[in-house]
Amino acid sequence: MRRPRVHCSWDSSELLLDEESAHHLVRVLRLKPGQEFLAFDGKGQEARVRITQVRPQVRGEVLEVCTPGVEPAIRLTLYLALVKGERFDWAVEKATELGVSSLVPLITSRTEVRHPGEERRVRWQRLAVAAAAQSGRVRIPRIEPPLDFARALEEAADFEQAFLLAPGGTPLEGPWAARVALLIGPEGGFSGEEVVQARASGLVLAGLGPRILRVETAALAALARIL
Repeated sequence: MRRPRVHCSWDSSELLLDEESAHHLVRVLRLKPGQEFLAFDGKGQEARVRITQVRPQVRGEVLEVCTPGVEPAIRLTLYLALVKGERFDWAVEKATELGVSSLVPLITSRTEVRHPGEERRVRWQRLAVAAAAQSGRVRIPRIEPPLDFARALEEAADFEQAFLLAPGGTPLEGPWAARVALLIGPEGGFSGEEVVQARASGLVLAGLGPRILRVETAALAALARIL
């Protein structure tokens, strides 16, 4: 049976669970003293832990610590155009599962969502933590505050490789550098002016084929190809 897995940190042979993780393990999954679970610190390590007490706080004994080789060798930052509804939530979850290193909500001339607010970013970060726990990752991608297109170009230009997805772009193919930036536009794509600006900043225009993909579909197809 697969052991439950939660995100928490430890600095000795004893682990004190935070309220959220403790609730999940003891109240939801009904784990009892003597049973084991996995903890990951979000920085690369994973521990096998045995529960030693559940009241008044949930504590565990760290039995074994390891550094699983599950993270991609490529550090990929995804600049993803904001979309309405739960589609962006879904994209955050799946991008985390696939191994993205960080995700930046992108505001372009054609994005309909422009000011999602800090509460939304906090929600996206929680979704990334949960997706990392579910998928077996040991690092958690950081969900950055939204950036406008011009600022995103400035950041992307500092990467070893930077791609902007656009119709008619060259096929998205390797070999890949150690640090990669990937910009994906909104429904309707990047404007002509934005494409010109991207070229001037040194970004490579890349494509995924002849069909028009939704924002979140394009993101997952591109991440799967690179990672």
